[in-house]
Parts: sequence; C-alpha cells; structure tokens
Amino acid sequence: MEKDTMESVKVIVVGFGDRGAAYTKYALDNPDRLKVIAVVDPNPFRRELAKEKFALEEDMLFSCVEDCVRRGKFADAVINTTMDELHIKTALPFLNLGYDMLLEKPITNNKKELTLLKKAADEKNCRLMICHVLRYTPFYLKIKELLLSGEIGELVAMETNEMVGVAHASASYIRGKWNNREKCGSSMLLAKCCHDMDLLCWFNSGAAPLKATSYGGRHYFIPANAPEGAGTRCLADCKAEKECPYSCKKLLLDNEYFNEYAFTCLNKKYEEITYEEKEYSLKTDNPQGRCIFKTDADLVDRQAVIVEFENGVVATHSMISGVARPGRNIHVVGTKGELQGFLEDNKFVVRLYNPANCLYTERVEEITNVTAGDGHSGGDSRIVNDFVNMELGLPRSVSSTVIEDSINGHLIVYAADESLDNGGVSVRI
Repeated sequence: MEKDTMESVKVIVVGFGDRGAAYTKYALDNPDRLKVIAVVDPNPFRRELAKEKFALEEDMLFSCVEDCVRRGKFADAVINTTMDELHIKTALPFLNLGYDMLLEKPITNNKKELTLLKKAADEKNCRLMICHVLRYTPFYLKIKELLLSGEIGELVAMETNEMVGVAHASASYIRGKWNNREKCGSSMLLAKCCHDMDLLCWFNSGAAPLKATSYGGRHYFIPANAPEGAGTRCLADCKAEKECPYSCKKLLLDNEYFNEYAFTCLNKKYEEITYEEKEYSLKTDNPQGRCIFKTDADLVDRQAVIVEFENGVVATHSMISGVARPGRNIHVVGTKGELQGFLEDNKFVVRLYNPANCLYTERVEEITNVTAGDGHSGGDSRIVNDFVNMELGLPRSVSSTVIEDSINGHLIVYAADESLDNGGVSVRI
C-alpha cells in the first residue's frame, strides 16, 4: 500500500560509524523523504555526533539494541550498519518487532545464520534490503541494462577483479578493524568482494551458482618480509620508517588517506584533531601505527575464484591487495559481442562481432551522471533512495537488493572460502 509521499520515512540507525553516516546523508539532503529519529551506538561520542546532526532528543539515543527494542516499534524501518560480526545479533531483535531493514553487507559469514535471518524476515513480513551498493552505481546499472537489452547476446562468461590500493588495504584489512577473520567475522572475500559476487549473480539474472573453486593466500605483508631494522610501530621504534613505502606517517600524516578509519579511536571530529594528536596516537596505541608487516592480520592478500552457474555461464573473480592503482575491472562476453571497462574510469567499451570483416565494431559508453562525493561511485545515495521508495510503496529499481536476490552471492563466497581453506577443491553450492 502506497504511503502519502509527502510523509518522510522514519528510521532508527543502528551503528553510527562511517557507513551509517554515509547512508544517512540522504536524510540531511532529503528531509521530506527520510528522517532519522533514533540512533543506537555503544560509543557516547558517536551518539553525540548523531544527536547534533539530526537534532535528536536524549531519549532517542541508545547505547545498546536491548534498550531500543524495549520501547517497542516506534519507527518505520531500521538502517543497520554495525560491524560484520554483529549483523545477526543486532538485526533479529528488530525484525522480530516487525521492522523493515536496510542491512549493511556482508549479511553474515555462514549459511545457517543467513537462513535464520531470511526466515525471521519472512515470518514477520519484513522487507529486508542488503547494502550491495555497487548494483546502484551508474556504471554497473548501465551494464545491467545493456545485458538485459540482448545487444551482446546470451551471456557466456564474466571476468571481474578488484584491485585494493595500498592505502585502503592498510587502513582496513591490514592495520584496520577488518584485518582478522576471527575478530571481525569475515574473510577478505566476504568483507571486500561480496559486492562482486553479488554483481556476477545479478548480471546472470538469477541463475543459480552450482560450484566454486578458489586459490590464494597471504604472502606479502608478513613478518618475514619486514625490512631490516623494522620495529613494531612506525613512529616509535622503527629504524626503517623513513625508507619504508608503507609508513603510517606517509599514509596518514603526509597524505591523509582513509582518515575516516584511522583516527576514530580519538573520539573527536576529524577536523578538530591536531597534527600532534594524530602523531601521538600513531606512536602509542592506535592500531594504524603498527608496522604493516607485524600486525595480527590474517586475511589473504590475493585470491582467485572460479564459479560455474546452472545455465552454463562461467565467471572468474580475483582480488589483489596492495596494488598501485586501485579499482574494479570487468569483462563480460556474450554470443554476439562483449563489454569491457574499469569502474573508476566511468566508461566501458562495447564490441560487437562484425561478420563483414570477421572482426568487430566498437563504441565507448561514457557514464556522466555520477555526483562527486557520492560514495561507491554514486551507489550510496541511490540505494537509500530505493529503500525509501520501497517504504513509501513506490516501485523499486532494477538494482533492488532485497534479501531474496542477495543470497546467491554470499553462497558463492562461502563455497569459495571453503575451497581456499581446503587446497582449492571444487565445492558445490
């Protein structure tokens, strides 16, 4: 049933970190469509930020999920952007109250909990969308539309890769809070590339994946490769810091890459943190100040995956961490032609077989409708817009990431990681 479109959708934000702030920017830009009325976060500083940003009353700030759900249902929906390992335990209480939800990816790290979550949503008739934001980027949406048009014929094969740059790898997956599988609950493929597995399934229009094989490992950012004289912290006891290309000083003080992650431990607005405070933090207890070769990280720094689908389509995906130029490549082959592009260039090439010369014709598709500052190449605001449309009873886009359409990508990840952990054996999905 369609709501009055003049009435904004009222949401509770659970976990007001980087992703929570990114998605709720939509509420600030579109107050007539989305309104944040409560925030749940264990960090008092983050709650105060939310209070200031959304003009919340003190009684709408909660330190834990239990306190919030004790109030009963007082909003239309929940935006859940907690850490990976907290998704299930924070999502189920709200679903059991009948809340619709926009849930950050990855959903969970195992099939049992994935099934449990879907069952809970189904039983309470909750609409559950997953933050596979890459579907919403103008780049990938244009590719999807081209595939649906049939211009390159029936799908034959897909090749994708994600090249994770040094700065991102360091801040998130080596020195950061997603660096350890046991600690954060996710493998590298699940944390970083469940986006890409989802895209493979989306492009293949719902055909079920049958089996996956994967190889990879962690071979570079390890203690054995630390330079001579390396200490445990770049700015405290390292004799090689000035020459080391991965020094936290170069990444976070000289160049300020990914500082939305790097200094959250100071519990201050980034623009209010002094250089001296940053430097002292990196010298002492900030995890980002550790030697990049001597952390507790255990995620792979390279992984390749091969997937076979029920319709005969084959797909490959590779993830390489610590590269010079970060970004995502894609190459899709059909029976009549192919397309090939690089997300960060916002363009791709379409080639069609030309029987006149037995070669091909070629054109470039330029993507122009990307707003500067809109995260994930324009995907962040568009997924929230689609979620709001769903809540208002309006039509959803072709990118829609409801739970029913978001499962297969996770199943590929589970099978691929099982294969990797067992020497590359083929695993049925």
